[in-house]
Amino acid sequence: MTEPQVDAFGRPVKDNQERPAPPQALVVARWLWIASVLVGVVQAFVELFDRARLIDQLRTVQPELDQMQLDELANSTITFTFTIKLLTLLVYMMLARRMLEGTNWARVVLAVFGGWGIFSAVLTVALLAIVGTGPLQELMPVSLTWTDALFGVLAAAVSVAAIVFMFRPEANRFIREARQRRVRSGG
Repeated sequence: MTEPQVDAFGRPVKDNQERPAPPQALVVARWLWIASVLVGVVQAFVELFDRARLIDQLRTVQPELDQMQLDELANSTITFTFTIKLLTLLVYMMLARRMLEGTNWARVVLAVFGGWGIFSAVLTVALLAIVGTGPLQELMPVSLTWTDALFGVLAAAVSVAAIVFMFRPEANRFIREARQRRVRSGG
């Protein structure tokens, strides 16, 4: 006896053959969302690879710590950062899978996340252009650099492309038809 087919949330899928393949636009959008998260992973590698800079930033935030405590905090920061990046990647992958199944809410959540990333990148570039890195370092405990802005703009550009692909006419049609199939099947 074969195992029943289930969707991403463990709900039974009645007939896998009645579900059409997602359009190429949504498949491309899925890979673009994953790429946008991977840009953030690369940014974390670049920033955390400079351990001396990280420890200097931590020393600025918590000057009362000795070197051993700063080293431990740096290790914790690196571990925490990559754990968050991994969890973010998993969330984006889950949302992208739901989007490919035709669920509009996943597409909307991805668009909101992407919009927030785009806003953040624009804000970072604007702050750096208007105020500069020096005054920002005096205002904030961690430094904001042009490298941050570059990675932010790159991730924002990928997010814009993903949003465009997600809302192309063929993607809208697929989502609409998937909703109609769910209504007809009672799920």
